[in-house]
Amino acid sequence: MESEELLKELLAIPRDAAFNRVRYIGQLMGEEKQVEFLKGLFAKSVEAREAKNAEALFDFLESWEEQGMAAAAERARAPFELGATPWEPLSIPISQAKVALVTTGGFYVAGQEPYETDGPENKGDYSFRAIPRNTPADKLEVAHLHYDLSGPKEDRNCVFPIDRAEELVKDGVIGSLSDTYYSFMGFIMNPELLANETAPEVARLLKADGVDAVVLTAT
Repeated sequence: MESEELLKELLAIPRDAAFNRVRYIGQLMGEEKQVEFLKGLFAKSVEAREAKNAEALFDFLESWEEQGMAAAAERARAPFELGATPWEPLSIPISQAKVALVTTGGFYVAGQEPYETDGPENKGDYSFRAIPRNTPADKLEVAHLHYDLSGPKEDRNCVFPIDRAEELVKDGVIGSLSDTYYSFMGFIMNPELLANETAPEVARLLKADGVDAVVLTAT
């Protein structure tokens, strides 16, 4: 096996691992950076054992995870000019407004088709799922390879604040809620497909539902 293939094999981090984003080092970085990571990982592992303290090892992994994410973000950079962000002021007080939630957290309802977490031809899955507002917590699933799912699996509100939104209505902070929310799986390597197809479709659905404002939650 050639050195490049061997490095990729060594860096094939399991998809369900907490630090799965480190795998971008094997996918997107050159051989020199890959060797640097593995040598550093070995050294930090030995240090952690000798010191009986793994904090330095954890910091090392997090640092390289950030580098891997930066490489992925650069690859996913929009191939077109987005232009100025449009701004539409809210025409009524928020306490009278109808609000919807839209997330990129990769949520879907049990029974719906799960997202293709790497997407066809590495373009990412740019489809969306309609999420009924009254979906029970135990019927809401999440599929995403590119952030730690332990939080939303324990409490969906840390990414998709469905229950908190209900509380805001009860407290009179916002007027009402849409009966339907929407979720995307945010790892989309070809955002042009999202911008031209599915995002406008969701915008039309929200407008048809009489939504005044949308809270967009990222991961």
